[in-house]
Amino acid sequence: QDEINKLKEKSAADFDKAYVDMMVSDHKEDIDEFQDVAENNDADADIKTFANKILPTLKSHLQTIEQIKDSMK
Repeated sequence: QDEINKLKEKSAADFDKAYVDMMVSDHKEDIDEFQDVAENNDADADIKTFANKILPTLKSHLQTIEQIKDSMK
């Protein structure tokens, strides 16, 4: 909710930049978490499999949002 409130206060151009920055950061955090589970979770094979299955999608989304961020410069 804090992030949404911060975005509401921004102008259109500032909103776009802040939103894209937030998406890059969130995707990097998600990838780190899923990578950790994929590499280190030996307790639950289904969760480990799920993490490995989702990682390529997360990485693809990160690449896309980074391209958008680069195009905004």
